[in-house]
Order: sequence, then structure tokens, then C-alpha cells
Amino acid sequence: AGKVYIQASLHADELPGMLVAWHLKQRLGELERQGRLRHEIVLVPIANPVGLEQVLMDVPLGRYELQSGENFNRKFVDLSDTIGDQIEAHLTQDPAHNLELIRECLRRALHAHPAMTPLQSQRLTLQRLACDADMVLDLHCDFEAVEHLYTTPEAWPQVEALSRYLGAQA
Repeated sequence: AGKVYIQASLHADELPGMLVAWHLKQRLGELERQGRLRHEIVLVPIANPVGLEQVLMDVPLGRYELQSGENFNRKFVDLSDTIGDQIEAHLTQDPAHNLELIRECLRRALHAHPAMTPLQSQRLTLQRLACDADMVLDLHCDFEAVEHLYTTPEAWPQVEALSRYLGAQA
């Protein structure tokens, strides 16, 4: 069975993602009770509890960490060079073997990586939850935007139906 990772409100002022996650949780609960879920689903409805606490004059902020000024959706740990160097000699022609090798190296590297601040700890926690997923959905919204999805050309066949269903324009 595969794994789907879904997070909402990484920018804590993007409250509709939390609402979507709540409705999704209700529906997933029904499917689970019916024995119809075929994959592990990790749902993180509030990916940014630190930002959720940031309120000024009754207005939720939650897009930038107040202490450092860093965007909550930036500067995640980049292990691409480290993992690439570790696995290069161990890759084979077997895609399943390579996928498991990459995921295991990512898990080990993320668990060994130290967190020096609450913001780094939050980022690492989210990366650890998502690093072995077959699909990652990061729910965002804005005050003014067209429906859109970020994906890769390789993943397009898997997300095209979702894109059309949502009416994504980009």
C-alpha cells in the first residue's frame, strides 16, 4: 500500500485549508469504516501551529515567523546533494529498489538533522512525515488567485484528473 501526505495551513493565515482538511477527515473516516481506503493517509490539518498563534489586533498573521522574519514555506532542509552522493553507487535498474533506497536515506538524514529553533523543528517534523509519501498535497489559498496546482511533468498523468476536477487554470 502507498502513502498520501496532505498538509494544510503552512501559512497559518490560510484558514480555508483547515476547513478543507476537516471535511476531508470526515470523508476519509467514512471510507475507512467501510474498508475502502487502500493507502495510508497522513493528514496534517494545521501544519503551522507556531504561525497560528501569531495574531495582531485580531488579524491572523502566520505567514512569516516573527522572530526571524522567515517565510514558513521556505528554507526546508535540502538534502539533495547529500542523498545523491550517498546513493549514487547503490542505484540499480530496479525502480522499486531505488525508490526504497532514496526514501530510507532521506528518513535517516532527516532524523539525524538537528533542529536549533522551533521553526527548524517544525520544518523537520513536516519533512519527516512527508519524505516517504507517494503523493504530497500542500493545500494553500490566497485572497486573490486562480485555481492552480504545482506538479512535475512526470507526475502529470497522475494529477491530470484532479486538475480538471478542480478546474485548475495553471
